[in-house]
Amino acid sequence: MFKTLLVAVDGSLISRQALEEALGVARAMQASMHAVHVIQTDVYPAMIPGSFEPPDIARQAVLDSLEREADEILADTERQAAAVGIHITLHKRLGHPGAEITALAKELAADLTVVGSHGRGRLDRLFLGSVSSYVVDNARSTVMVVRARPTAQDRER
Repeated sequence: MFKTLLVAVDGSLISRQALEEALGVARAMQASMHAVHVIQTDVYPAMIPGSFEPPDIARQAVLDSLEREADEILADTERQAAAVGIHITLHKRLGHPGAEITALAKELAADLTVVGSHGRGRLDRLFLGSVSSYVVDNARSTVMVVRARPTAQDRER
């Protein structure tokens, strides 16, 4: 039986599907629910200390934009949970998504960590969900990897 669930959200369709699955499990098990969005700073050289850095204004503009996007994703997550009557605790982290997700799962003593099978962009798909692979390989909790539901076009093939 799961008591504490953590779901990773990034605003993608697969992330929303992972959230739906996690909410269903949380409701069925009457578990506490947490969601995390990780601002992936390692893909932006300006965010890595000691790297070649553009002017501070440009670096701050990028970070501000990523922060706003994270806040929107987390607010949407909270609305989805509230719509099905589940209280959710929101977390925002900076860094490598896989490492941050597994670290938070450990901090929360999560019994179940839910992630989508791949991230937001085509490059993420190339790496076959490098974040989900990292979480599966490094989490201490049970991990549920949610695959994308087939679209109408997929079913026609």
